[in-house]
Amino acid sequence: MQTAFAPDTRVRARTGQASSLLGQETILLNYEAGTYYELNETGSFIWSLLQNQQPVSVGELETRMLAEFDVEPAICGNELTTFLDDLLREEIIELV
Repeated sequence: MQTAFAPDTRVRARTGQASSLLGQETILLNYEAGTYYELNETGSFIWSLLQNQQPVSVGELETRMLAEFDVEPAICGNELTTFLDDLLREEIIELV
């Protein structure tokens, strides 16, 4: 089930994780779950905005993505919410 993220929905990275940038990809290790994830360039960009564990709105994330990447706003919003939903389901981020 996908979460409905509004532009003012605030998210942040949960504690208990480590990440490392390898080229344009990020390896993310969730210590609590004992799992790791490989993020592509876009996922790495989003993770870099979440990494300081300060709450950020979905709207701000989308604005930053649109400034960084050549993508249509509708596609950006859809891909962003799908990615955030995956992170939330895996308990890598939390709603605040």
